[in-house]
Amino acid sequence: MLRALSRKGTASRPWAWGLELLLLNDGSLPQNRPAADLPASLPTLTLRADEQQQQHASFNPWQGLLGSAASARQRPASLPSLSGIRAIVTAGTAADCASVAKSSGRQDKGPDSSTDTSTDTSTGAPSSSSAAQLCPLHACLLHHGITDLAAFSAPRHLALSQEAVSSNVEPKLAALAAEGLSPKQIVQLVRVRTTSSLLSCSYQDTFQPNLQLLRQIRAYIDHRPHPKNPHLTAAGNLLANSPAAAAMYLSRDPSKVQQLLRWLEGSLGVGLQRLAGCKDLCNALALSADAASAVCLSLREHQVSAERVAHMLVRQPTLFGYRPAVMSARLGALQQHLGLDAAAALKVAIAHPNLLAIIMGSKLPPLLRFLDGYMGEVGAGRRLLRAQPVLAALSAAAAERSIGSLAARGYSQRRIQAVVSKHPIILALDLDSPLQQQKLMWMERVSPWTLDDYLASPSYITAATRRLSARLALLREFRLQLPSSPGTIAVLSNVNFMAVVRQQLARQGQELPWASWAQWEDAWLGTEEGREWGFPPLKE
Repeated sequence: MLRALSRKGTASRPWAWGLELLLLNDGSLPQNRPAADLPASLPTLTLRADEQQQQHASFNPWQGLLGSAASARQRPASLPSLSGIRAIVTAGTAADCASVAKSSGRQDKGPDSSTDTSTDTSTGAPSSSSAAQLCPLHACLLHHGITDLAAFSAPRHLALSQEAVSSNVEPKLAALAAEGLSPKQIVQLVRVRTTSSLLSCSYQDTFQPNLQLLRQIRAYIDHRPHPKNPHLTAAGNLLANSPAAAAMYLSRDPSKVQQLLRWLEGSLGVGLQRLAGCKDLCNALALSADAASAVCLSLREHQVSAERVAHMLVRQPTLFGYRPAVMSARLGALQQHLGLDAAAALKVAIAHPNLLAIIMGSKLPPLLRFLDGYMGEVGAGRRLLRAQPVLAALSAAAAERSIGSLAARGYSQRRIQAVVSKHPIILALDLDSPLQQQKLMWMERVSPWTLDDYLASPSYITAATRRLSARLALLREFRLQLPSSPGTIAVLSNVNFMAVVRQQLARQGQELPWASWAQWEDAWLGTEEGREWGFPPLKE
């Protein structure tokens, strides 16, 4: 029974992703195939390389390094460390890497049977016979389970020296893994091209202080580890969900970040705790203080208060990277296409700052035409958008997709028209998205109410699955009478919902063993039902 549950802490520990480069005791190279298939030992490859050097002037420098390392070392008593691997397999200079890149790009006139430099096309990882040519960066990536080496084979990657990899790349990959990012998520982050590459920026002077600030800000939110990835931290979740913005922020000059923070605090009263509520935090921290100040000044000239400017920045930080002239032009487009006066357009923009992040001139006309056509009424699109201005951020394709998802579930055009006319915000609902698919599955398997019941009000269908499921579970825990509609579990605040539950229990002579909603929710999230429905689907 849930009544006996108490809040449990989740111990978080960093975990490493595993693809170890192992040098075998018989002196052979690391292989991707079974040990029985190993073609040659390291000394054997060295002899072949010496023979080839006499026949070809294009002897690969990495083979020489490996030969020297093989002849000098003894049989290891135990598996070597990463530093040992680097010393043996990748102890080359930047010039050596550049030489490898140059020679690998050259087409030989004749076949070379002594050295196979092919790669595994399915993973991008080098084949076993090309392990001798691993440069320091590739060895480091493989150690962290990253096998897509093709994405990191440009000359700038191959030219990274052992010292650069050890001091800048290795600690970054280790830090990202400690935040719970998978090798795939790390690749998405580090391969982003920014003004200052995430791989090449200084770990100690740039990456580390920026990551530490991100952790400090995210500490203000209530982070519950996802049961399918319990090691993903609050900062790690942010990095995984917005890799492009995260790469731009993590490689930014920390002094510019501090300049921005001082401006936010001094001009808008926005401190770290309020910034924690920004869903686009990395883009916010990547803003230029000068650019943000210019946009702020432009809005203040339109009589927008500092508090409302702060609200707009936290909701849509990318707006504050635009030039004021661009903001004014988009505000004018919003006014024109929705048929609003200047004051009304500004009011809409303040309430929905994301509307100024889109190019209205190219996006709104197709949307309005589609809605007019589907609703069978000229001017229907403008009417719907004026009732729900946030819909102006939709594309015509997105609106069509939302209508199609309802049609696929048996709703006729006339029924959809009636729903959209009454609740235009339904157009912003994509029932085929992973988040809504989870909610629909919960409705089919757990909820006593149907999709029709939830479509009766936008606040019902847009409520989070966690809220709906946890509240229904509490009512069923005490066998309380269920309401006729999902309104009680979808709309009421936590305090009011708990008051309703206590009133019903009092009539039955019972008491609620949890002092607050938070205590109940924590207990419920620890159950099998809570783990299934209390967390959003993980982004791949």
